[in-house]
Amino acid sequence: MHNARSVALSIALLLAGCRSAQEAQPAREKANTPVASQFANAGIEDPGTVSDNWLTSFGDPALDALVAEAERNNPDLAIASARRDRAIAEAGKADSTLQPKLDAVGGAQRTDTSRGSADQFNLGLSISWEIDVWGRLSDAARAAALDAEAAAADLEFARQSIAARTAQAWFLALAAREQVQLDRELLEQRERVARIVKARYDVGEGQRIDFETAQGQAAQARQTLAASEEAARAALRSLEALLGRYPSSEVEVASKLPKLPTEPPVGVPSELLERRPDLVAADRRVAAAFGRVGAAKAAKLPRLALTAQGGQSSRELSDLFDPTNLIWNLGANLLGPLFDGGEREAVLQGAKATEREALGNWVKLAQRAFLEVETALANERVLRVRLGELAEAESRLLRARDAGEQRYATGEATILDVDQLHANHASAARGLLQVRSELFQQRINLHLALGGSFEARSDAR
Repeated sequence: MHNARSVALSIALLLAGCRSAQEAQPAREKANTPVASQFANAGIEDPGTVSDNWLTSFGDPALDALVAEAERNNPDLAIASARRDRAIAEAGKADSTLQPKLDAVGGAQRTDTSRGSADQFNLGLSISWEIDVWGRLSDAARAAALDAEAAAADLEFARQSIAARTAQAWFLALAAREQVQLDRELLEQRERVARIVKARYDVGEGQRIDFETAQGQAAQARQTLAASEEAARAALRSLEALLGRYPSSEVEVASKLPKLPTEPPVGVPSELLERRPDLVAADRRVAAAFGRVGAAKAAKLPRLALTAQGGQSSRELSDLFDPTNLIWNLGANLLGPLFDGGEREAVLQGAKATEREALGNWVKLAQRAFLEVETALANERVLRVRLGELAEAESRLLRARDAGEQRYATGEATILDVDQLHANHASAARGLLQVRSELFQQRINLHLALGGSFEARSDAR
């Protein structure tokens, strides 16, 4: 028995030494993707380090609470969490193949013949262990572990995406509320003008064209307000859907947008490849596919398995634990594949194709990540220029409106002239609000594109 065990282990160690171990390269090294030294559209000289608490940069506790609520209730996160847990379980299953298997064996048997009957009782242990000679099992286990890492990165990216979508929905709701207020103020002005023009028309001091114009503009302002109020309710429903609430437009939001935070540090493009969770997940899948290619190659080589059985066997149940009935059996089995109709070769070619697919997917995601960052940076730069121009326009048109009202009070301008000045100012204010709202959307897009995380995490998962 001792000689058999020594021979089996010697064979295992000898064959294990024949394996040339290969480690999977990072996707970036295999893909040779061009990477710039810095982002072309970065507006700051020092790129700094991407923050991991971008959500708090908005300084809004209500938003922090809503993101935490979305994390607890959003079904997309629940799905991603379940996929991660399943991948972890599959990794544990694959890793278990590297360990010996121990089973308890028990049985009772009765044999009846013409000469009488005989009983046989058995109780013992069975051990089996496949020696990972060529690394087939370890490659498969490593691939499964990488799949679990990829699934965990997918969950993190889903978490960040939900946070970004919630923040975007929140700021859209704030902008919609502010738009309602602007339209309400314009309606009040239009209705005031309509009353004045009507009063003059009723006493014969006004013209019919002025009366019809004022009444028509008031009606137009009422429908504009109705449309903006419905848009505000729709924004609330969208936010509630992300939170997992019933979409009833009842969530409480502030009345206007806050001040936009200062420009964040953006890091360098090479760090983006290692930081963004979706790129991390894609990189792990490339490495997992590499491991499965190795496992498929090793599957074409011989396998060595050790088995051992030991226990008690007796014709009488009362003698089952008698030490003299102890039986041991030790064996080593070498299985060398000869002909399988091309199955193992097909598995190998499929694994290689999967590796190429995973690498191509990583390249596509990397290119898209660079594009998203550069686009968000460029959009914010242009929007800030527009913001400055619109802020000046709104300020000047506000002064013009005030001056027009003074001229109307002294009889130097008509009420319709004043109304047009109000309309011009309202249009500029509406444009300014739209750019401010878009700046928040682009800032959130930038945070998501940079892959920076945030501190507010749900304990529900």
